[in-house]
Amino acid sequence: MEASDSFVDRLMLQLPFDVESDEFLQNPYRFYEQVRRTSGPLHRTHEGQVVVLGYAEATAVLRDPRFGHGAQAPMERTNYGVPAPAFVLTDPPGHTCQRERVRRAFTAREILSLHQKINNLAADLTESAARSGTADIVADIARPLSAQVVADLIGVPEDLRDNFVQAAELMVRGLDPPRLIAPDTRRHIARARIGLAKDIAVTLKRPPDMGLLHTLSEGSDGPTARAEIIATCAQLVAAGYETTVGLIGNGMHALLQHPDQMAALTATAPSEQAIAAAVEEILRFDPPFQMAPRSALVDADIAGTPVQRGTIVSVLLGAANRDPHIFSEPHQLRLDRQPRHLAFGLGSHYCLGAALARLQATAVLTHLLPRWPRPAGQPVSYRPTRIARSILSLYVRLDVPKSATRPKHQTAHRAEASR
Repeated sequence: MEASDSFVDRLMLQLPFDVESDEFLQNPYRFYEQVRRTSGPLHRTHEGQVVVLGYAEATAVLRDPRFGHGAQAPMERTNYGVPAPAFVLTDPPGHTCQRERVRRAFTAREILSLHQKINNLAADLTESAARSGTADIVADIARPLSAQVVADLIGVPEDLRDNFVQAAELMVRGLDPPRLIAPDTRRHIARARIGLAKDIAVTLKRPPDMGLLHTLSEGSDGPTARAEIIATCAQLVAAGYETTVGLIGNGMHALLQHPDQMAALTATAPSEQAIAAAVEEILRFDPPFQMAPRSALVDADIAGTPVQRGTIVSVLLGAANRDPHIFSEPHQLRLDRQPRHLAFGLGSHYCLGAALARLQATAVLTHLLPRWPRPAGQPVSYRPTRIARSILSLYVRLDVPKSATRPKHQTAHRAEASR
């Protein structure tokens, strides 16, 4: 989760558009398309760095072991204050070993065991949020659902859960380069990272319980192993929490922007399978993470274009998911697609929590859609982050579920913020 400040700064400075503008924050896809029209699927900066916008080219980079994170030192001190490799920013073979240990908590059986619990929690949150007739999808449903699920998965004690959620909120902001973050906020982020690491260390000293923390701690002795566990779980807290919050908020907003698609989806009581399929198109249309940073570990090439060792390569997942050579009408949400999107990456760094995020989004939409959500007339704004993309708040009006026909007021609406 935490690349070095210099790397992130170099990464952002190479992009051929102004990532600091409010216009980019609201709609990065317009900027991606402008660059695609002038440069094609690959854009090379004046400094020689490469920006990947094409789907085929992005797929090639993400699967190619010649591109990785290029960690400087195997045991450098992370931003969590512990000497350990940063799990998601390491490369094989070290990454393979750590990933396999984490993967044990994300097996199909483990995820399936959470299905009913997630469904019940989504139902309770939706019912509670709908009581007043107006709800904030992000604050009332997405955040508490994601926080509960991540805390359960990792094994966070009840008395520390508020600390974990607050830290996750701040740490996502810390993905961006320091120059884009106010000094006070940077200090809060630094304290949150250290505080989270201390809370994880405290948890590890308690009697074994269920959860990823203690799964990883089994057979792991010594300060080095404990430091790796702390760094890994801290990263998973932030990444797992934000992925789901972004997916649910972005997804509901996308459906509100495309009332014809929402109407088609809810014309008859949609099955869980139909909603799960809709989630895939939502992930293509507006993914919760927009960029996958890489560097060339050796002299390599991208679709025949030479790339020297050490070159920074920015894979723009949001741009690749709207490649017109792959997706017809790429800037339209079309729920009849079966898209092979890149929202969760590919290859050795494919998102381990993808199935869990999908499960939560499907559960929320399953319980939201029967209440005919529609815009509450309040503007939509995004979190001030560039690598992650999620909505700050999304107010909708909700009805009591009805098995009868759609109420008269459920007509074509457009969200306030147009794309």
